[in-house]
Amino acid sequence: MNIQTYSQEVVNLHTHSFYCGHGTGQVSEYAQAAIEQGLEVVGFTEHCPVPDSRWARTRMSYEQMSQYEEDIRQVQQQEKLAVFTAYECDYLPQYQSYYKELKENVDYLICAIHDLSFDSNREYSVFWNTLTKEDLGLYTDLYCKALQSGLFLFGAHPDVFAYNYHTWDEEAKACSKAIIECAVSEGVALEINANGLRKRKVKTAEGERYAYPLLPFWQLAGEYPLKVVTNSDAHKPVEIRADQDKTFALAEQVGLSFVSYSLQDGQIQLV
Repeated sequence: MNIQTYSQEVVNLHTHSFYCGHGTGQVSEYAQAAIEQGLEVVGFTEHCPVPDSRWARTRMSYEQMSQYEEDIRQVQQQEKLAVFTAYECDYLPQYQSYYKELKENVDYLICAIHDLSFDSNREYSVFWNTLTKEDLGLYTDLYCKALQSGLFLFGAHPDVFAYNYHTWDEEAKACSKAIIECAVSEGVALEINANGLRKRKVKTAEGERYAYPLLPFWQLAGEYPLKVVTNSDAHKPVEIRADQDKTFALAEQVGLSFVSYSLQDGQIQLV
């Protein structure tokens, strides 16, 4: 039995390419950049399309999935890099069976909540709209349902609500606590996401801060036995491990330790 263990420093499991529609670069270019920057394990996680074409403005088309997966198979031939096929999935209960079937055909799935509309013809993105307290409650509910689904290796940028919710108030605290406690209960890791460090800073009553990671969220997380990962969330080849020195520093600041990964029989797991 051949089991390989990798530290977080040489792993990035949240990567996009031109397929997502708001990224650039071929899958092969990301793989080459990963090798050049000393990574040993990379997972591609394009935003997952769904059969009814919901979220079509910010996803690859359903018809592109087979070519995306074929592009990854091509770079998997490289001996210098372990490469995995995955998807980043926005969770709604009606897609549970679809995601479960998809999971059987790829290496893993990750979850995130980018949109708060139940109307398939309307997108209400957390990046495009100022969020209300009611929006924050809906975000929390959807994120926790995703963690409870049993489908996902980790939850991506759980604090992304902070991009357009700028007050650390009782609602933000309650949202954060609920997501963290749910992740601990379900044994699902949460991600400190470096992409938020590359986005515009936001102005708040307390001053200017990064869109995310949200420091108070992770300070709260430091009080729990939470599994934590970090990824660059690259959308350009040059970003394959960008800003992760800052996410490592943040974790150390709040007293969090990153998981390691084990690779056995082609399956990657958190350890």
